Amino acid sequence: MLSVPALRLLHELRLRGTLTAAAEALFLSRSAASHQLATLQRAAGTPLTERVGRTLRLTEAGVELAIRAERVLREIEEAGAAMERLHGTLSGTIRVGLVQTMAIHVLPRVLVLLREEHPLLRVEGRSLTTEDALVAVSSGEIDLAVVPSYDTTPLRVSGGLRQETLFRDPVRLAVPADHPLAREPGPVRIGGLAGERWIAGERGTYFGQLVPSLGRQAGFTPDIVHRSDDYAVVAALVGADRCVALIPASSDVGRWPNVTTLEVAADGVGRDVVALLRAGSRDRPAVRAVLRALRHRRRPVDEDRLKVPR
Repeated sequence: MLSVPALRLLHELRLRGTLTAAAEALFLSRSAASHQLATLQRAAGTPLTERVGRTLRLTEAGVELAIRAERVLREIEEAGAAMERLHGTLSGTIRVGLVQTMAIHVLPRVLVLLREEHPLLRVEGRSLTTEDALVAVSSGEIDLAVVPSYDTTPLRVSGGLRQETLFRDPVRLAVPADHPLAREPGPVRIGGLAGERWIAGERGTYFGQLVPSLGRQAGFTPDIVHRSDDYAVVAALVGADRCVALIPASSDVGRWPNVTTLEVAADGVGRDVVALLRAGSRDRPAVRAVLRALRHRRRPVDEDRLKVPR
């Protein structure tokens, strides 16, 4: 018989690529995960994995069953959402992941609103990257994530995920405060920045693809001398090493000394901030409550209300 825990393990293996990572996500020892996988293969009556060198890879049957496992898990989650709606009072725990800027500038106000409207709801927050959020939401490790989707490199999501746009977050050019561009009126054209030294995000990340993508559109290869996905690091390096960088308006780098931000004139330079959620959880009352709070994040909130009660 195909058990739900075993199907969940197969789903995790497909998401994370290794049995060790899948076991860690489910708080299993590797030996327990191996035993569970072997039991599932016997029940399926066909090999679900194969060894390729030192790597364990899903067979065609394994991929097919993993895809169906995702559907089963979605149905179970939808059943839980239906029961939650019938319960009436919003309570329990919801786990939310946010990228750095959203964790700093959005999460505190969301927590205030939710505490006022749903005092029995426990919200657990976590700061993580966009790339980690895609896996964490898909696996059920978190219930909802708030991440950016850049115009040049939109999010690529699996069939089991949904995304809802929350708001627009413009991207600005950060330059040293005494840079000649800081004195010029009007938006800056990317094509005029070919001779600049750049700071970009880490390779392999969505943020890391932004500067190279816009450079290619403008006909040049940016000279990237520093890489970081931490906007505070990026802002500090702009002022210290006389570089330029593209950085979201929500990062509020204007508070850094010796740094100025300017508007950019280029197609595809912006980004949307979106909520990622599983298809099976989108009708959960707790998920909808968090989404409403995220959309109302711009309401003014007194500083006194942001203080955690003693």
